[in-house]
Amino acid sequence: MSARDPNNVTGIGQMIIDQGGGFVGLCTGTLINPRTVIFAAHCVNEAPGADYGAATGGIPIGFGFENNLRANAPGETDELIRWLFGGADGTGQYETNTAQSFYNVNHVAYNPYSLEPDAQSFLYGDVALATLDTPAADVPTWALLFSPLPPTDVTADGTGYNVGIYGYGSVGTGETGQTGGSDFRRRAAENILGALTDLETFEGFLFGGAPNGLTQNLYFLDFDDPRRGFSGASVFDFNAFRDNARTAEDGTPTEGITAPGDSGGPLILQNFSKQLVIGVLSGGYSRFFNGQAPYSYGAVSFYQPLYLYWDWIAENNPYHYVGTKAGNGQWTDANHWVSTLDPAYMILSGGQPVNGIPTTPGEQIFGTEGDFGQICYQTTGLNDCYDTATGVETVTGDPIGTAGNNAGQGQVTAAGGFIDGIAPEAQADGTGTVLPSATLTNGLPGATGFVPDNSDPDNTAGTAARYFDVTLAAAGTTTLSGADITIDRLTIGIADAGLVIASGASLTTLMNTTQFAGLNQVDGTLTTIGDYSLMGGGLLGSGRINAPYLTSVTGQIAPGTTTTVGTLTVGGNLVLASGSQLFVNLGDSTSDLLSVVANGTSLGTADLGGSVVFSPASGYSVKAGDEYVFLTAEGGITGTFDNVANISAILTPTLTYGPASVTVAIEAGLYEDVVSGTSPVQQAYAQLLDNSRGAAGLSGLYGPLDMQSAATIQATLDSWAPRTETLRGSLATVAVDNMARFTRDRLQRLDEASMGGTLAYIGRPMQLAALTMTAAGAEGAAVRSDSAPMTVVQGKLPDDMSGFLAGGYLDGDSRAMATAVPAVGRDQFDGFYLAGGVERAVGDGSLVGFSLSYTDVKGNTAVAGQSAKGTLVQGTLYGKTRFAGGVELAAQASAGAFGSKTTRIADLVGTPYTLTGEDSSLVVSGEVSLAKMFDAGSMEVGPRAALRATHIGFSKYKETGGVPALVYDRDSVDSVQARAGLALSGKAGSKVQPYLNADYVHEFKDAPAAFGANFVGGLGPNAIFGLAGTDKDWAEVGAGLTLSTGNVDLSIGADTTIGRKDVSNQSYRGSVTFHF
Repeated sequence: MSARDPNNVTGIGQMIIDQGGGFVGLCTGTLINPRTVIFAAHCVNEAPGADYGAATGGIPIGFGFENNLRANAPGETDELIRWLFGGADGTGQYETNTAQSFYNVNHVAYNPYSLEPDAQSFLYGDVALATLDTPAADVPTWALLFSPLPPTDVTADGTGYNVGIYGYGSVGTGETGQTGGSDFRRRAAENILGALTDLETFEGFLFGGAPNGLTQNLYFLDFDDPRRGFSGASVFDFNAFRDNARTAEDGTPTEGITAPGDSGGPLILQNFSKQLVIGVLSGGYSRFFNGQAPYSYGAVSFYQPLYLYWDWIAENNPYHYVGTKAGNGQWTDANHWVSTLDPAYMILSGGQPVNGIPTTPGEQIFGTEGDFGQICYQTTGLNDCYDTATGVETVTGDPIGTAGNNAGQGQVTAAGGFIDGIAPEAQADGTGTVLPSATLTNGLPGATGFVPDNSDPDNTAGTAARYFDVTLAAAGTTTLSGADITIDRLTIGIADAGLVIASGASLTTLMNTTQFAGLNQVDGTLTTIGDYSLMGGGLLGSGRINAPYLTSVTGQIAPGTTTTVGTLTVGGNLVLASGSQLFVNLGDSTSDLLSVVANGTSLGTADLGGSVVFSPASGYSVKAGDEYVFLTAEGGITGTFDNVANISAILTPTLTYGPASVTVAIEAGLYEDVVSGTSPVQQAYAQLLDNSRGAAGLSGLYGPLDMQSAATIQATLDSWAPRTETLRGSLATVAVDNMARFTRDRLQRLDEASMGGTLAYIGRPMQLAALTMTAAGAEGAAVRSDSAPMTVVQGKLPDDMSGFLAGGYLDGDSRAMATAVPAVGRDQFDGFYLAGGVERAVGDGSLVGFSLSYTDVKGNTAVAGQSAKGTLVQGTLYGKTRFAGGVELAAQASAGAFGSKTTRIADLVGTPYTLTGEDSSLVVSGEVSLAKMFDAGSMEVGPRAALRATHIGFSKYKETGGVPALVYDRDSVDSVQARAGLALSGKAGSKVQPYLNADYVHEFKDAPAAFGANFVGGLGPNAIFGLAGTDKDWAEVGAGLTLSTGNVDLSIGADTTIGRKDVSNQSYRGSVTFHF
């Protein structure tokens, strides 16, 4: 070969053996994994395999993978000389030099068949493997084809199998032949695979004579002169295998042949997108004629087919790809592991190469079948070819043509009997001799019963090396504890896979660590000689990672755990790409820390990008004003984070970048900017929260609430709406109005002429409780009262006095808080009352009375979780007089106290607080009315008018029960009402006395539309919360009937409001009066 390979490091290297005395042995080999080179046995089988390896005092052997093993320019390092003799300071002799891709070998294995005399060390069994003492992490590796190539129809262009050949051997051209020895440079050429056949068949056709017994199949090539058949062509090229010279598309010759020093080099099939090594060079025929230059046109080379030796290769390959079984397990549990299919092992399936192994052992020297290709002897007037597939010899007088490029891609069909997939359980299928059970020793996938931990060879004891490439690609977590493990490479491949390196344990990878997904928790030490590439998944822990570079592309890094604080140390340099995320837990005066420190030649720099996300550590609430250093880098910091996520809708982290550290300070935003502009309740609470930040005693409020999203904050504040304050006002109104109505009705029914020492019992609370009626124009249930019926007992009081005892039941509904969300339903309430009083006639046509009453009412807001109850205790002075002409003047005046208690549940991010408040309010009311009745036969009819005033003096009070508690500051309620209407009634003394009242009511005063409140202990002015308001106009109608039967009077009656919606109410009465 004359064309130098322009590519530097390709995975094809030159073997160097220091034979001593100034002599070196030279061959070519191919890297098939980071530790293993495949080459020819005859390069090393002059000595036992155990004799090799300078580290154990054996024969020094190494491989250089650059395309030139000598210095590329004056002054540069000559890696060959350095390995052979050491540098100027004596270092480097027989040592790996990764910078120049030169690797020392610590173990050699070759096929024992090559030692048979008939093999002559290279004719068969000529396959060897060398183990590198250091993984060649940055050197490309090659895949091996373990299937035989199927026979094809041979044409003038040959078999159709295009191949590439490489080597560091002797130099020359097709015309000159070999012109010099190896110059330690790699050269490359192309060819057409001539045949798969054996030496006995080849030599028998060409030379005749007795069979030589060399029946193992080999791959053959010949060196075709592109001028064959034309003037100037080499007379020594007789086209040993039927094909034409390989040329480029522009006609430039690309064909070459091998020479001394190329031994062990790869035969590379080029018919697929992935090039595959199908053989290793054993030897060839340098010439067939006297006068022919060695290795010129017409020369032949042959290669050992790898498919014949595939199981021997697997058995002697020291590099093991392994993974875990599904489920959690310990690294040191031998049953936790299983060997997987070597990705370099390929077979043909459906005409295409796939990762797999054959289902039967390799035949090695007994592989004699599957021949294809034609052996030829061609002259200008003779064409004699023997087809090795059919055994047919064809002799014609027509020479083979010379046209054609042969670079076309032939269709390779499957040979059958091979595994398509990588499932270990399927690899014993097939016909013929089956494979043995998988073990780590025989190198078959599916083996178990081992712990991945590198071990170097012991050549003295005959122990081979074991190196491990670990991929975690099964669901489950592998835990390394109490051990120090070394492997060549680590890959974490799926989201469900995880690795935990416990405190005190260590894992060292001699090449690199790559994480695509899953979790890696490092609480011990992870050392990777190459880089740690965090392509995805999560990295967490409180241990140390040593790597030249830890690069997070789209990974997530979280020192400590996802909920606790810890320090993760990176011994090396850190790169956080734009897609990375750093998660930092913040605790009480401490936080997660990502600490980057110098290590070896790595300065400990940090190049920042991506996102950083801050979260509270478990049990801690981040507060405004907290400050932490969360990233340090001894070698300095460059770049900034692209995105800093807010901790919540309120808390914002602000970063400060120093020369060697990054600090975060937590700042609080305004609740005003978070709440909805359409919710007055949210806006009111936002005012309180923004004004009271820093107030003593409210940290328990801000801590949880500050951490929430905008949606949660809005929902929480809406749920805190103090609906009870509206309900409390309604209860007070109901209680006061009910007793005023009771007194009004009492006055209307009193007659000074009929007092006669009576004692009236008014009310049937239990019976009335079952009564339900709905008033016209009312919303929902109405207020009901049993201020009658009456039982009268004679003779208990003086003749000019009467007395009564009363009790009743009331219920109803009222408007809910106007600004609360959700705005649904009405507040509901019910209760009872007790009253007692005495009246006395004062002259003719006049009377006065005094009563004491107790009202107890309670209710629930339209939204569950809030309630209120109240009690009204008051005294009332009342009376009336009739003037000449029948005009009647009545009046009542009351004074008392309304005691209230509110209860509401405020949920603070999952913590419910029961808040209660108590208040006592002064209640004063009065009413004056005029009426005039006219005779209408058996009835009386007349107008009546009244003026009523009420004052409810609500006072300032506060809730207790937790941090959301409020202090309420509510204005008094003042009411002035005018009433005008008609009254129709039967005349006194009639047996049937119907009555009908109808009044129009107008409210002159505007009730307070809102109240102020602040947090207990809060700062700043009150916030304003809305109330329900009061109706201005409505009507009241009452009607009844009295039947007089002598000593007993039976009465029924009812009254209702019409058009009143703030507090809708009705009453229903029945009475029985006994005369003694």
